[in-house]
Amino acid sequence: MDSSLGALQLVSTASPEENLNRIKQLLTALAPVKNQLILLPENVLSFAMREDYLVLAEPLDDGFWQTQLSHLAKQYSIYLVCGSFPIKSAVKAKIYTSSLVFSPTGKLICHYHKIHLFDALVADQQAVYKESDTFIAGKSLQLFNWQTAQGSYKVGLAICYDLRFPALFQALRRQGADILLLPAAFTQVTGKAHWLPLLQARAIENQCYIVAANQGGKHLCSRETYGHSMIISPWGEVLDQLEMGEGCVTAPFNKIKLDELRTSMPITTHNQFISVLK
Repeated sequence: MDSSLGALQLVSTASPEENLNRIKQLLTALAPVKNQLILLPENVLSFAMREDYLVLAEPLDDGFWQTQLSHLAKQYSIYLVCGSFPIKSAVKAKIYTSSLVFSPTGKLICHYHKIHLFDALVADQQAVYKESDTFIAGKSLQLFNWQTAQGSYKVGLAICYDLRFPALFQALRRQGADILLLPAAFTQVTGKAHWLPLLQARAIENQCYIVAANQGGKHLCSRETYGHSMIISPWGEVLDQLEMGEGCVTAPFNKIKLDELRTSMPITTHNQFISVLK
């Protein structure tokens, strides 16, 4: 069966070379099946500081590191989703943080610029997070078609802090999403408090599978991420989970069960606030 969902969990460093090698090792261990959908975490090739992201940034669909990801997708014949990568913008000293979707042929078929930027105070060692100092917020929703031998399914994209904004996920569902991807670098503090309930809520209220790939441990830049990468069913069940460290989670995608749930409880047709959310 090629309708299989997967996520890798890493503890990324500032070094793209080290992180890419670790991705390769994890993919080798996983031995993904043809057309499997594999999600990588946010900041997967560099978990660092503003200056590092600016140096690493490449034009969309053009650059050494994007080419390396493309080669991996083609090598394993998988849909490989880089949770986020710094993409150059037209604004001086500002970039996008973007999910990049590579098809089994290695083609970049979709990209999503993170809409909600994490500007917040957190009770941890870093204390102040202000993504807007480095990144420009995206403005559009993005979905892509996941082609398998069993059929074609729509997949919606989001990144980390987006998880706290349910209207985004509701809009993706209205555009036909069956699966929602959430790469992240959720902190230990916020993750312990909110990661699981938010993920389960987004899955249940939208009747979608959720694939969540988080960073999972203590990083050299003195940040600590929560891990607990997981795959959640449309009923809110945790199908597979990795608490901390590096590794992978996998689960089958079952369109029949998904359709049965949506038929028995047609939430989208019952929603009385649909006009408000458009």
